[in-house]
Amino acid sequence: MKRNLGVYFIAGLVALNITFWILFGPTTGQSKNFPQQVVAETLSSSAMILWASGIFLSNKPRFLEPYFGGLDRMYIIHKNINILALLIIVVHLIIVPTTDKGGPGVWIGWVTFPSILILVLLTVAPRVPFISNFARLTYDKWRNLHKYMGLLFMMGATHMLMVQPLIMNAPVVFAYVETIIAIGVLAYLYKEFLWTRFHKHYAYVVQDVKKLNGTVTQITLHPRDAALTHHAGQFLYVHFDTDKTLEEPHPFTISSAPREGDLRLSIKSSGDWTQHLHEHLQPGANAFVEGPHGEFNYKTGSRKQIWVAGGIGITPFISWMRDFESNPHGREIDFFYTTTVPEEALFLDEIEKAKKHTGFRAHISHSVRDGRLSADKIIAASEDLAGKDIYMCGPAPMVEAFRLAFNTKGVPDGKIHYEEFNFR
Repeated sequence: MKRNLGVYFIAGLVALNITFWILFGPTTGQSKNFPQQVVAETLSSSAMILWASGIFLSNKPRFLEPYFGGLDRMYIIHKNINILALLIIVVHLIIVPTTDKGGPGVWIGWVTFPSILILVLLTVAPRVPFISNFARLTYDKWRNLHKYMGLLFMMGATHMLMVQPLIMNAPVVFAYVETIIAIGVLAYLYKEFLWTRFHKHYAYVVQDVKKLNGTVTQITLHPRDAALTHHAGQFLYVHFDTDKTLEEPHPFTISSAPREGDLRLSIKSSGDWTQHLHEHLQPGANAFVEGPHGEFNYKTGSRKQIWVAGGIGITPFISWMRDFESNPHGREIDFFYTTTVPEEALFLDEIEKAKKHTGFRAHISHSVRDGRLSADKIIAASEDLAGKDIYMCGPAPMVEAFRLAFNTKGVPDGKIHYEEFNFR
């Protein structure tokens, strides 16, 4: 499947490295621990390949998104392969033969490993109960700290060359591994020093700031020059020049239709950054957007579909509904929208408007009145699930619960679509 080709390619890079070690690796060594050293260096070079791949993906290359299933999943892969690289390095440290040799290469290694360990632990901390009690970095602080991962990568590469490795006696393996490491280094240097100069951003002005309810703000952005082109359901990164807090870019789904000249973002106050935006952003502020990103697109699905939105997760679906006018959907769609209380429901007038389109049915529920929305309720209202594509957006626990429930009902993962907005 196309959305998995990126993962297969990275796995292929590691497999090719192992193959080169077997076919073209050094055949003799002076140490009695020669086989053990070969295995240890095969592991360390594989870890560096994974690490370089993760750094390359952190540059958000849009042309690769279809091969990972969108930028959201690309970032999940970025995180996972970095964690895997760390685990491989741990095994490398356990099995690498000990010597009485010291020097800068060894010292660099002992500085690099614990530093990597700390950064990885800070990355997974929010989802690990015990660690989360001690490491609670905000997204912005974590993001700034995460920039040093590339520096540690270069230190790891330096360590690899300064400890008299066997790879120096295997020209084919050396050329292969060092080429990939060089690509990783260049990707890091580009991100840190050339990104703002060459990466395309679109200049907008905040035209309107509207409080939709007590926690959700709708921002309308008007282009100053060239406008961003997107398809319904995609997301972008936006930052503002009003103060230091809002200068940090954050991702949000575009809730306007592609045909509209302006961009609309519906942002819920759910953290320090969004709360600051909710309280301080005013019309007239300069905005800079980057993107679009994402592969969340109902037009690639089957004729019969189910859409499930929870809370602010309605934003991509509203973009799709707003796009009905210029792109008749020609599908049978059951749209389920659930909130805790009626006051939290957004865009009800536009949902009513969308219901005028043939084949579109809306089901709105509020858990305090109707109980929690469940897979059984969805099946009862939309009848058979066979052959239907299911699109979901909402709180991560809700999406995961529905995914598992639909799996037990026989819906394959390939028919269930959602985005991973937890990039950490």
